[in-house]
Amino acid sequence: MKPEMPESHPPSMPFSEGQRPVILVADDEVLIRNITTILLQGQGYLVLSAADGQEGLDLSRKYPGIIDVLLTDVDMPRLNGMDLCTHLLKERPGIKIIVMSGSDMAEIVSRNANLPFLPKPFDGEALLARIRSVLWADHAEPVPGKSRQSSLLTPS
Repeated sequence: MKPEMPESHPPSMPFSEGQRPVILVADDEVLIRNITTILLQGQGYLVLSAADGQEGLDLSRKYPGIIDVLLTDVDMPRLNGMDLCTHLLKERPGIKIIVMSGSDMAEIVSRNANLPFLPKPFDGEALLARIRSVLWADHAEPVPGKSRQSSLLTPS
């Protein structure tokens, strides 16, 4: 008989009881998008999945609730990840962002130094650790009147 594995959920969630964090995943690579979605759903997150930036923007505009995190690939057709970030930061000022890419990481990181970055390829533990670190980054003590997202995107 196989031993039962304890259910794994992010520790001490800063969300109301019964409220699941919502993550919008935008990636044009089907395999990465699907695996990421399955991993996140397995940890109790509600995942909105988009095949590119435009679909991500459309999903965001249709979703009536709070979206806690945008996890987006940088290079995508129709609307790239950085443009998606710009739109969502204007439309959803409280959203947290993680950008991911498998191409020229040094350039992406230098252009977007204030955004959390997840290099591709990544494993499940790296993904979950990055999500947790971003979700709980500023739940210690917010500074009144200071917007944590206002200067995340640096000019290109």
